[in-house]
Amino acid sequence: MVELPPGVKIEDVSVEKMYRSSTAALMNRIRRLYEEMYNRFGSEGIDIIRDVSAEFGEEIAERGREKVKGSDAKSVALFLVRIFNNARGEGKVVDWGDKRVVIRVYRCPYPFKVPEICEAHTTMERVVVERLGKGLSYCIEKSIPRGDPFCDHVIEESE
Repeated sequence: MVELPPGVKIEDVSVEKMYRSSTAALMNRIRRLYEEMYNRFGSEGIDIIRDVSAEFGEEIAERGREKVKGSDAKSVALFLVRIFNNARGEGKVVDWGDKRVVIRVYRCPYPFKVPEICEAHTTMERVVVERLGKGLSYCIEKSIPRGDPFCDHVIEESE
């Protein structure tokens, strides 16, 4: 916290309110940076987003190995739900099978408007699933930026 001069006070804000406000602002800033990269550099901007997201996914998967108890769809999906909750994702699990889990998100925390940016950004999730899951794949079957009313993040055993 920033120490103020004696006698100067500002309103105390609850940790939850501060977290929500700061997180929303950071998510919007990330989206705007991505959009500017895409606008300026086109497919090369998308490649940068994808590459950085993949590297970040590798780092998260490495740290996640201690937390994920199994390499099955349900175990890895629970870890992904933790990531979504940390990013203030709003949704629910709509399919909870042994070989397929679908996490439906109703509001994008970023909120992406360009499908290519969303797909590049979610390279992180794909890398996390593939590194933590034995024979698992990740895809987004429905996507708000593509015009769907929600996003379906699918983790399933590869055939």
